[in-house]
Amino acid sequence: MEILQKKLDFLLKKYSIQVNAVLKDKKTVIIDGRELPIFPHRSERRFIELKKIVQEGTLDGISAMRAMEIAEKTSDIYEILYRELDLCEFILGKSIKSVMAMENENVLNTVAVADDGVVCTVEIAATLKKREPPKDKHEVISRSGIACDIVVDAQLKPDSIYVFGEENQKFTDTDFELFGLSEKETAVVRAAFAAAKNKNFDDLIATDKRLCALVEKSKKSAYSGKKESIAV
Repeated sequence: MEILQKKLDFLLKKYSIQVNAVLKDKKTVIIDGRELPIFPHRSERRFIELKKIVQEGTLDGISAMRAMEIAEKTSDIYEILYRELDLCEFILGKSIKSVMAMENENVLNTVAVADDGVVCTVEIAATLKKREPPKDKHEVISRSGIACDIVVDAQLKPDSIYVFGEENQKFTDTDFELFGLSEKETAVVRAAFAAAKNKNFDDLIATDKRLCALVEKSKKSAYSGKKESIAV
């Protein structure tokens, strides 16, 4: 966390943001003594661009969104669901009104319906070995075509530069001000910086509260086998 904090301090100083912001972990920042969720996934470039494609008219007649993630065996599948449901709402610009979940130990399938009828399916499996990077994919299906956050027909997201030799290496820099950080680390710093700059503290807390309610409804649905609704 030390290197991430240094990068955050650099941005705050560069842009003259006069607040005290300290990263508690990769999902939380403390700003002027107030602990806030930061939703770092929203700062990943692939999701920002997918959101633009969806919300700025490139796609017409959106009917469904599919989200899939395979994570380490020790991962909390409902913690992953929290992130994926937020991505559905963030990318589509819509609120989820109902969920139905089916759980089988380390596997979770969830069908969520947005307020205008768009269906979101979330498939989660905690099956990878320890330290294996998670694999995920997000696509939006519409009458005019499909938008996806990785290359069409690819299973894995490629890196920008590969160096092959005695020891193969790969590199991907995603931010011109935050060299040396991974895509996930860059998103953490950018999300914390955005919270400090925008000071939208109440919105962040309200979003977290809503997502926690959606996750609890999903747990209830997985236990009962019935659809659960939430106020939009």
